[in-house]
Amino acid sequence: MNFIFGIIIVAMFILALRVIWATTFQLLVIVKTGLSAIRRHTAQRSARKAEPVIMPRISQEVDWEAMSETVRREIQRRNSGSGNELDRLELQYQAKQKTIKLYEAEIEIAKLERELHKFKPVDVSPEPEVKKRRKAKTQPAQAVTNDNSSKTAQQVFQLREALKGGGTTPPVNQPARH
Repeated sequence: MNFIFGIIIVAMFILALRVIWATTFQLLVIVKTGLSAIRRHTAQRSARKAEPVIMPRISQEVDWEAMSETVRREIQRRNSGSGNELDRLELQYQAKQKTIKLYEAEIEIAKLERELHKFKPVDVSPEPEVKKRRKAKTQPAQAVTNDNSSKTAQQVFQLREALKGGGTTPPVNQPARH
């Protein structure tokens, strides 16, 4: 019985040590975060009150041009890896510029076509085919001259209408206006 009682006491002692160790570790973490918060607060407060920072004087002479050239070369070296991307973007830009020029040309063509349609002469409908006349009786001379004059007058009327831009041609049997 003493043996079992001894084992229980040792187990309780080990458990107590673990609890004490965990508690001290948690307290240590809390103190550490608190101290860092206090340091941060005091640093911010002192930064507000501090005088502006003045660059200290350099005891030796500095070649600023050589330093700037070194920095420029380093920047170019680091950016050289993105050259492919710049080339790709440049090609995309040029393609878009050409597409815009094509659209502008198409717009100009459409405007010119519209202007052309305004001034385009009206298509004259083809004259109906004249049927061959049969040789019949002889017609009086006056009827032949009236027929020729009416055809000429009709053609003059159609020409005037086309020049005016009327758009339609009158029927063949309509008399000419003078």
